[in-house]
Amino acid sequence: MKYQWLPWSEDRQVQQLRQHQVGRNLLSKLVPTPLAYHALGQPYLPAQPQAGVSITHSRSLVYVAVAPGAIGIDVEAVRPRDFSKLQHAFTPTEWDFLQALAPSLQLTWAWRLWTAKEAVLKLVGCGLTRRPQQVAVNVPTSLTAHFQHHDYQLHVLPTPPGYCGTLALPITVTA
Repeated sequence: MKYQWLPWSEDRQVQQLRQHQVGRNLLSKLVPTPLAYHALGQPYLPAQPQAGVSITHSRSLVYVAVAPGAIGIDVEAVRPRDFSKLQHAFTPTEWDFLQALAPSLQLTWAWRLWTAKEAVLKLVGCGLTRRPQQVAVNVPTSLTAHFQHHDYQLHVLPTPPGYCGTLALPITVTA
C-alpha cells in the first residue's frame, strides 16, 4: 500500500485529474503492469486477474493498495458534515451508537463508519451503487462488517492528521 499528497486545486476537474494520475503512478510503483477498470469502475490488473486493487482519494491525499485477493480501501478527510441528513446510510445500531457518543467524537466516528462501508463496497466491486446501510459495521469495535451474507475484516488505515481510512478484506474460513 502507498499514499501520496498532491497539490490542492479549487477546480474540481483539475483535482480529479490529478488524483487519477497520482493513483495510476503510485500503482505502477507497486505493480508495473497495465491497469483496467470493470464496468462499475473497480480497478483490476488484466495480467493478474486474481490480484485485488483498490484506489481511493480525498482532497489532497491518494492511497492505492494491491493484495493477492480482493481488497477495498477508502479514505476521507474528516470535515464538518451534518450526518443527520445521512442517517439513511447507517444501520439503526450504528446510528444509535453515533448518537450515544460525546459530540466531540461523533464526527470522527461517523467518517470512520462511512469509510468502512465504502471500503467493503469497493472490495465487492459495486462501490456506492449499493446503499451504504446494507453494510453493517460491528460497533463499537469496528473490526468486522457484514454485507450480503459475508463477513469482512476491517483495519484502520494509518492516515495523516485530519483524515481517516479503512482497509477491508474478506474473512476466509478454513476447515
